Amino acid sequence: GLSLVSTAEVLRVRTVSEDVADLAGSEGVVSRYRLGLEATRAFPLSNGAALSPSLSLAVREDGGDAETGFGLEMGAGLLWADPARGVRGELQGRSLLSHVEEEFREQGLSLSFAWDPAPGNRGPSLSLSHAVGARAEGGMDALLNPTVLEALDAPTSNGRHEFEGKLAYGLPALGDRLTLSPGMAVVLSSESRKYRLVWALSPYGEQSEEAEPWEISLEGERQESSTAAAGASVEHSLGLRFSLLF
Repeated sequence: GLSLVSTAEVLRVRTVSEDVADLAGSEGVVSRYRLGLEATRAFPLSNGAALSPSLSLAVREDGGDAETGFGLEMGAGLLWADPARGVRGELQGRSLLSHVEEEFREQGLSLSFAWDPAPGNRGPSLSLSHAVGARAEGGMDALLNPTVLEALDAPTSNGRHEFEGKLAYGLPALGDRLTLSPGMAVVLSSESRKYRLVWALSPYGEQSEEAEPWEISLEGERQESSTAAAGASVEHSLGLRFSLLF
């Protein structure tokens, strides 16, 4: 039936710069407090599929050296999932309806699609996502997403455009006990273009809902700036990542 979730969020960021040469030091504080309610209802469809609309309302207070005062925020989403075919599609939107600071507005829209037909981590998998404006994915958790902290120095997030696509294929390895998953990804945004190759190794999992207890991956990335002048350097990176679930 109907699911209701209440959420309380606190975000506080403090930045400090010391005196350098002829520049005086500075200090800035940004805070955000939010209390919200999210409602979700699942409607069963044929063959085990389901359609789940959601609606969220939140009251927020901004403080510090940025915009200050109270605001009212609303978010909505629509999720369609078909586990039998391994297909999942989701549409999410978020908008700051009103704020004491009349010039302060936030709107965001995101669309995502995932295809993972195998019951475990073997076989093909594909995911596509496109986001416009302020970050909308994540429901009530959107404002505490780590990428929000990374973008605090940007002029505005309402003009953000980002497309991400991932393609991978899980293969048996080491006597069928492990899964080797080569994959590739591309991230196109208004600021940069990223191309990534990944080789991941993890234990064989028979259920896609279960997270792998551990995973090790080798990732190579090429990043190009979308706004840099002609002849600007291109960044290349190679990383080794290890994750352990406990």
